[in-house]
Amino acid sequence: MVNGEQESGVIGQTITEFLKQRNAPIENIVVEQNGKIVHRSEFDTTKIGENDKLELISFVGGG
Repeated sequence: MVNGEQESGVIGQTITEFLKQRNAPIENIVVEQNGKIVHRSEFDTTKIGENDKLELISFVGGG
């Protein structure tokens, strides 16, 4: 589940791989996995499991 929607083909990917596949701006995004924030330094080593729930939060600047 990603942001409340079923996502297929992501099991076993790292957070970095998943974000790159979605063209997400890694430097401006916060990832929560199963209720815990994943530190950006752990994106390359944190894998997505079968029953994981991800929340992606991106920051947008403006005025």
